[in-house]
Amino acid sequence: MLEGNPTVIDYKHLYFKYEGSNEQALSNINLSIKKGEFIVLTGKSGCGKTTLTRCVNGLIPNFYKGEFRGKAKIKNYDLSTDGIREISREVGSVFQDTRSQFFTLHVRTEIPFSSENYGIDSKVIQENMKKSVEDLKLNNLINKKLLKLSSGEKQKIAVASVYTLGALIYVLDEPSSNLDYEGTKQLGEILRKLKDKGHTVIISEHRLNYLKDIADRVVYMENGSIKEIINGKDFVEKSPLWLDKNNFRQLYISPIDLMKYTYNPHTRKTNPLLTVKNLSFRYRAGKYIFENVSFNSYGGDIIGIIGKNGVGKSTLLKVLMGLENPSEGKIYIDAKKASKSVRIKNSTYVMQDVDYQLFASSVLEEMIIGLPETKKTRDKAKRYLEYFNLGKYIDRHPASLSGGQKQRLAIAMACMKDSRLLFLDEPTSGLDAANMKQVSNAIGKISNSNRCIFVITHDEEFANLTFNTVLKLNDNKTITVFNIKKTNKNYEKENLA
Repeated sequence: MLEGNPTVIDYKHLYFKYEGSNEQALSNINLSIKKGEFIVLTGKSGCGKTTLTRCVNGLIPNFYKGEFRGKAKIKNYDLSTDGIREISREVGSVFQDTRSQFFTLHVRTEIPFSSENYGIDSKVIQENMKKSVEDLKLNNLINKKLLKLSSGEKQKIAVASVYTLGALIYVLDEPSSNLDYEGTKQLGEILRKLKDKGHTVIISEHRLNYLKDIADRVVYMENGSIKEIINGKDFVEKSPLWLDKNNFRQLYISPIDLMKYTYNPHTRKTNPLLTVKNLSFRYRAGKYIFENVSFNSYGGDIIGIIGKNGVGKSTLLKVLMGLENPSEGKIYIDAKKASKSVRIKNSTYVMQDVDYQLFASSVLEEMIIGLPETKKTRDKAKRYLEYFNLGKYIDRHPASLSGGQKQRLAIAMACMKDSRLLFLDEPTSGLDAANMKQVSNAIGKISNSNRCIFVITHDEEFANLTFNTVLKLNDNKTITVFNIKKTNKNYEKENLA
């Protein structure tokens, strides 16, 4: 801890229960954070990490209503009496989905937006903005449209907006969950700069490898309480076995290990379930996103789709499942040409932002939407909910679940379907180690029923556990296929365009 620095956050016997809930979201939280500290909040999905961050930026109790008890001081403000406007002048927030906090269309207008809302003099804003661009190295982004940025670049702009405002404290909730390797690396560099400049950073995370050399303390939460506080230097020394036993993500992760894959089209004796021939796609008259791609996929395949943010992974999924038609090329199911409607009929899709596909008033009802209303269906749904550790939330409204719980619910819903093609977009976003492994195991079991499963991911730890095939989308609009071969031999690859 940074001895001699003043305390900027002080929680004493803090309790919080969301309105309409019977469970304590936070229970007897005692935590003091000094100026300049870098604090990592971690623990299983639903443990209270996000709720605690909301007690830093004033969203609790000013926005999220409920039963609030205890003392919470944020610098000179009292959380129970002071408004969110006053607190947010000192505390800047960066959310998991940065789209939810952007208000303009361009980087140049978004960075000063928060400062303008506080009526700061325009000359001061321009000086602060210039400093932000220089300090955070944003010169190559300043003239771009926000919609043209990668996820990692959007995170940088969200941080820059807070930096321009001059906030003392930064709160980030699962900022790496949708980032590729390069985006995560960029985020880590930005966070280190904030720490070096004396800012206090509180970050809720499952993916810990990019934070291992930055954290001063790791706060491990369980069931709304602080189970353990570990010094950052001690945490880095923890063994992989200890991390695994305590359900932490690993600190040292290899990139997706393509050395264990090879491409050999002559080893498969069964007929392909899905065949893609000379596939190309572009939106209207725009540039091609991928060109002249061909590959076969078989029942039992678990196919990872990897590549940088913005390279076209989600677009490929949309074409394969029938949400888009290819610009050129053909797609076959069981050797028969598959129209858009046939592909849709044979597909189930789990979106990256699962909020868009949750509609029912309870978790159980969500599981059986569109299925026969029978005891067998309900029993099957309950078994899947138990498997994904959601059994106790059976009567809860899906919107009241944590991000990780919603993700698991969406995957459980996909398991209920009998679709032969299953498409998952970032299924481990927001998942802790235990639930990530559970999703990997579930996908393996589903694939044994002769289904073909496509998975977009940037999660190297999950990828190395799960895939038997990889489609790598390259910068030159080609796609390379790698099939699993568990040997020490060097891989061979076939460029498919």
